[in-house]
Parts: sequence; C-alpha cells; structure tokens
Amino acid sequence: MSSDQFVKARGGPNRITIYYSEDNRLMIRSGGTWTWRNNNPGNMRSGKFSKSNGCIGYSGGFAVFPTLDQGEVALRDLLKNGYKGSSIKSLIKHYAPKKDNNNPVKYLRFILTKIGIKDPKTMVRDLDSKQFENLVAAIKSHEGWKIGQTNLPLRITKVLKDRKKKMIVAYCIEKIGWLEKDKAVELSIRHEIDGVVARSSKGSLYIRTRHDVKVTNNLDVLG
Repeated sequence: MSSDQFVKARGGPNRITIYYSEDNRLMIRSGGTWTWRNNNPGNMRSGKFSKSNGCIGYSGGFAVFPTLDQGEVALRDLLKNGYKGSSIKSLIKHYAPKKDNNNPVKYLRFILTKIGIKDPKTMVRDLDSKQFENLVAAIKSHEGWKIGQTNLPLRITKVLKDRKKKMIVAYCIEKIGWLEKDKAVELSIRHEIDGVVARSSKGSLYIRTRHDVKVTNNLDVLG
C-alpha cells in the first residue's frame, strides 16, 4: 500500500498514529517520534497552513500528513509565508512556546547557530536562500526524527456464524487462517487485525467493521 493513498489519519492509544487508505486499509505507526509517526518533520500544530498543505488528520495535537514530502512542504510554507513578517526570536517564541514544555531560549540559541547569524531580531523574510534552508534544517533537527514501527493490520476475509445463537464465532484472517473469536479479538485490540472491538449488550467482546468501510467489506456480508 503506497503512502500517497492515505486520505485520513487520527491518533490512537499509546501515542500511535493510525492512517486510513483510499480502500479503507490501515497503517499504524508506533514508537519513534511524533515527527516520524505523523510525517510532520516540524511538529506543526493544526491550522490553516497544515490544512492548505494536505493535512489529513491530527495525532498528539500535531498535524498528520500523508507523506514526508508533504510535511516538509508544509513546514517551508509556514516559515516562508506564515512567519515572513516575524523576527527569528518572535518565530521561536510562537513556534515553541514555554507552555508546551519547550525551552525557547535554548531553542533560539540553537537556531541562530545553525542559521549562522547572531542577531535574533533578524527577520525571516531577510534570510537569503542558504540561511532559510539552514532555518528549515535547524527546526527539523531540533524537533527530532526517530523511526519506530509500522504495522499493517491484517484483513478479515470470512466469518463463521453460529446460526442458532445468531453470532460470529470465528474469523478467517489473511495470512493466518481461521481464529476463534476470543483470539481474533485479542489481536484486534493490539491492532494486528483490521477491525473495531465492541462490546455486546450481554457484555462479550466482538469485532465489527468501522463505520467508514464499504458495504462490500461488512462482516455480515462475509459470513
């Protein structure tokens, strides 16, 4: 599944980011840094710039982009157009506020060193092309980039129903085969199977399809 197919994303438990493809497959990123999990090398927050540059959702309070390239384009657009009338000091004050557990003074010192200038009042619009690229690289470096784990949950291809009880008792999983309901539910909770774990009126857990999946993928149809 190529990354240019991702059309939606959201955050999940334990700081994971869940991507949804055009055909409703999932890709889950865990571990690593927010920058990697969200294809967002600048850790951009939500706003008009992230949305205008292809943001497909939010995770951990940060924008999620379908590809790393789009995340980098968004960062450049934000710096060049969103902060063109700001000084480097003002940029860092707003980009990395203390309330978000940042150290603006240390951040500013790092940025100035990487750009190769001393005056924090230097305007972003006055940076030459090399200095601007150094600014982009400095922010990416300071925000960090560490690759974690990528998981592509397996699809349910068939279900086995108990006609008398009117319930699904087993699921056939691609690459695995048939699994009893309890085991399939366990794997779905761990996001190894593409499905939503729900609780019945009697209190038992079962797997259902997401509300946004196509009718042809509905588990009742697969039975």
